[in-house]
Amino acid sequence: MNFQIIQTITFYFFIWVIKPFANVGLSFTYYTTYIAIYLTDFVLSLFVKECESRNQTVFHKLRKILNKHKPYYGVYTQATDMIIDQGYNFESHKIITEDGYILTIWRIYKDVTHPHPHPIIMQHGLLDSSWSWLINNDKKLTLPYILAEQGYDVWLANNRCNKYCIGHTKLQSVNYNQQFWDCSFDDLAKYDFKAIIIYVKNVTQRAKVIYLGHSQGTTQAFAYLSNNIEFQHHLKCFIGLGPAMFISNLRSNFLQWAIKLYLFELIYYLGIPYFFVFDDGFNIKIGALCYMIPSIFRSFFFEITNQLCGFPQKNKIDLNRFGNMVAHEPGGSASKNIVQWMQFFRSKQLQYFDYGTSQNLILYGQRDPPPYPVDNLKNFIIPKYFYLGTKDVITDTDDLGKMLSKLDQTHMKVEFIDDYAHLDYVWAVDAHVKLYPSILKNIKENQN
Repeated sequence: MNFQIIQTITFYFFIWVIKPFANVGLSFTYYTTYIAIYLTDFVLSLFVKECESRNQTVFHKLRKILNKHKPYYGVYTQATDMIIDQGYNFESHKIITEDGYILTIWRIYKDVTHPHPHPIIMQHGLLDSSWSWLINNDKKLTLPYILAEQGYDVWLANNRCNKYCIGHTKLQSVNYNQQFWDCSFDDLAKYDFKAIIIYVKNVTQRAKVIYLGHSQGTTQAFAYLSNNIEFQHHLKCFIGLGPAMFISNLRSNFLQWAIKLYLFELIYYLGIPYFFVFDDGFNIKIGALCYMIPSIFRSFFFEITNQLCGFPQKNKIDLNRFGNMVAHEPGGSASKNIVQWMQFFRSKQLQYFDYGTSQNLILYGQRDPPPYPVDNLKNFIIPKYFYLGTKDVITDTDDLGKMLSKLDQTHMKVEFIDDYAHLDYVWAVDAHVKLYPSILKNIKENQN
């Protein structure tokens, strides 16, 4: 009981003190830097006008330097405007799960006739969001745009408790409600996966959908299907990028260190409700500061990304757009969900949340949490396509081999992508050459 009191105190201290204090500090840094850059540029512009006939004066050079530190316009652009500016139709839909959580899903399409029979659902990975798929915001580089350009009906889904899914039909003031944030991976698997599939089918009036998941987006599908294998009849085919059923060979040094120190468990049990769930204003300021003070902010946040997800080849990520990326990413997650991922690593299996012996006995009737019955996936017979990068530190070849042994292999293809890390499937500027043509080919083969 005393521990619950400590959790409640920590929760409200985080919500009412730490978060506002961080917001004030970030806002002060952002506005002072922004004003300094633009005011200095204005003063310099007065001298440049007098020296327009001269070549490369010191004022010209200083202005060029300042212009490099001005935020990229995409930092302040919302997804709606960004997608419409690219020439596509955009819709934002709300999905209500069986337990009352409100999920947001984005629909992108170009051809209003929707000529292809099977809509495509794209499900993000851990800490990500629907925005992750739009990182490069280029018709030639961005998979949702490439698909929409070819006439496909594309749906970008979100899981509960990321920045786009903070809502509930019964719980009030969810930002400040401990019960709302009490979400584990089990909830994503049990409620979100099913709700998203059924909703898209109902809206489009199509018999089947194509499911494309990245990382956790594949895991929640595996977990749900292991208990409801007949649900596969709603899917035309399954595409997994960096698929994760097991993560026992996790090679991220930071995550290994965090697991040994029970860092995420400490965050969760102290009552801190979520990890990396920022409001839009907070994200935008961080993104802008990555341009204004790149030596500090861009370097710091790029390093965090690397430590969490592995080190991509730098030429795979457009660092000039990195501020734009963090202006909208990450999507975040409930702390409890991240703790369960740490449990996956320790147990070396896909299992239900471990509440401790006494609570497990009450909930599961046994001391340890039961594993998901992944052996049932031997009956997962629809076409499956998996892609794994050789530099992926979250899912490696051994874990992939263990996963494949649990699946029906009659209609299955596996491809390895040289030098790809865990985010490169979505972020890499050469994915349209090394990865997406194969995905498009497999999708096309299943549009009948």
